[in-house]
Amino acid sequence: GMGLIQAIAAEDILARVDPDDRDGDGISGRAARARDHRTGELKLGRFGWKAQNASVRDQSSSAFKGDLGISTPDTPHHAGDCTAAQEQCLAMPNGVQKRLGDTEAPDPVLDLVTFYSENLAPPARRGIDDGTVLKGKSLFYASGCVACHTPKYVTSRKAENKAHRFQLIWPHSDFLLHDMGEGLADGQAVGDANGREWRTQPLWGIGLTETVNGHTFFLHDGRARNLTEAVLWHGGEAQGARDRFAALEPDDRKALIAFLESL
Repeated sequence: GMGLIQAIAAEDILARVDPDDRDGDGISGRAARARDHRTGELKLGRFGWKAQNASVRDQSSSAFKGDLGISTPDTPHHAGDCTAAQEQCLAMPNGVQKRLGDTEAPDPVLDLVTFYSENLAPPARRGIDDGTVLKGKSLFYASGCVACHTPKYVTSRKAENKAHRFQLIWPHSDFLLHDMGEGLADGQAVGDANGREWRTQPLWGIGLTETVNGHTFFLHDGRARNLTEAVLWHGGEAQGARDRFAALEPDDRKALIAFLESL
C-alpha cells in the first residue's frame, strides 16, 4: 500500500493539520516537511516513524543507508550512518564494484526496489461481516481513535502511477506528527519531528503481523507485546482515546482489538 499512500493528494493530508488545536479536541496534528533526496525540494513527509521521507524512493534509499549501510545513487554513503568523526569506521572496506558503478547498490537496484515497494498491495480485510468486528469498529470510532487514525482517502486523479489513481483506500492514518507523550518519547529529533512526536502509523495489515513476522511486538521499539499494550502505551494527544479504551468493559475491549485484527 505504500504506492497508494504516496498517491494521496498532499492537500487531503494537509486539510487535517491543526497545530494550534483550533477545534479544541486535544489533537494537534502537524505536517512534516522532507527534502527530496535527489532534488532537495521540500515536500510533505509521509513515510517513516517520524514522516522524515516524502516518497517511497526516499524511504527506500534511507533504509539502504541507515538500516543496511549500503550506498545508492540517492544516498552515496558507503559507510552508512557513520559520522565524520568516526575515521576508523569510514576507512573500512565497502562493497563498491567499479565495473558496476560508484555505489554498492547502483542503478537499477533502487529503481527496482522502489517499484516493488510501491506496488505491493495492502492485504484484504478479514471478518468484515463478523458481529464482534463490527461492534469493535463502532467502539474504535466512539473512542476517538479516528481523530488520528483517519480511516479512508481517495487517491489523486493526478497520481504518477495510473494504477494508483482515484482509488478508495483505508490506511487508517492521517500521516501527521503528533505528540505522543513522555512515555513514548525517544528524545530524537528526526526531520521536523521532535523527540515526543511520531507519525500516525497506518493500521492496514496490522492484524497479519504475527502471520507475516512471527511476532506480535508493536510500536517503534517493539515494547508492546500485543495490540492491547500498544493502545495502552498511547499518551499525549492520544491520552483521551487511550483512557476511553481502558474504561471499556472487557468484552468491548476484545471487540475493538478484533476490529484491529481484521485490518
